[in-house]
Amino acid sequence: MIKITKGVFIFKIIENDIELFKFIAATGCCTLAQAQRIYQKNSENKWYHYKRIQRLRENGYLLKKGSYIELTKKSAELIGETKYRIRNPGSREARAELSDFILDAGLEFISGRQLRSEYNLNRLTFFQGAFVHNDKKYFLYRLPEDTKPTHYGQIRSELKILAISGICEYAVIFAANPKVMAAFGTEQVHQKELYLLPYTTGIKLFKNFFSPDTQSYIKSLMPAWAVESQTRHAHYETPERYYTVLVLNDLARRTALDVYYVLGQEKPVTIICLESQVKLFSKLYPQAEIITIPDVKLFEINKGVVGC
Repeated sequence: MIKITKGVFIFKIIENDIELFKFIAATGCCTLAQAQRIYQKNSENKWYHYKRIQRLRENGYLLKKGSYIELTKKSAELIGETKYRIRNPGSREARAELSDFILDAGLEFISGRQLRSEYNLNRLTFFQGAFVHNDKKYFLYRLPEDTKPTHYGQIRSELKILAISGICEYAVIFAANPKVMAAFGTEQVHQKELYLLPYTTGIKLFKNFFSPDTQSYIKSLMPAWAVESQTRHAHYETPERYYTVLVLNDLARRTALDVYYVLGQEKPVTIICLESQVKLFSKLYPQAEIITIPDVKLFEINKGVVGC
């Protein structure tokens, strides 16, 4: 960590330090417990992160604001970033919650600040960044338990504008509970994919769903001759039937499926969903056949592959 050259102490930055700096740069701050999760990837010593962060503070790379850790100008410049200016001290808690999302997902994350800069957007946006998955940017939105009705409408309006402008074709919304999910509604969906999921189980579900093993398992639930569908309401089809996968509660597919049934189309649809979703989708689509997947199945399939 520290080299001694002719009596001069030289502090050496290591790979985990850079990872921590980039992590903090994405949200603005983090807690000691969150930093521990980064350092313990390469160290079994549960106190290592505490001592390391103390050294980083002493050498001007980190600041401690109450229970939160922030970058300094020195560490921000080291990774080619500009230091976050947190004007409202009360926002640190919300930023730390976002840090938990990023750690739980374990996926590449682009900060909201980077996205606003890339697409020349003003600061008054509701997305909190984007997960990068299968070369797609899934804009991230969160709906806490105390979300106000006006906030739902503002997010829907933003999603519409970003979709029409070609900026956001894919998005994922994590809601605090089923009540909040229901309050958000399903109208005015313009994205190609818009997932509405509960937190925290939705994070693992989102992460596991796209793995090759999961996709192979879902394909096994259909006839071998099923092919990818070119329709908006289905993922796969055979000459006799459509197959729509709603495991991630895709509001875009649900909206298209609503239109399909309103138009009175006759080719039958099979919905593939989790056992916990059967009650909802049976009520919404009584005309459809339903194939269920045990909720634990997706995690069993990916055990040891994505860290679940």
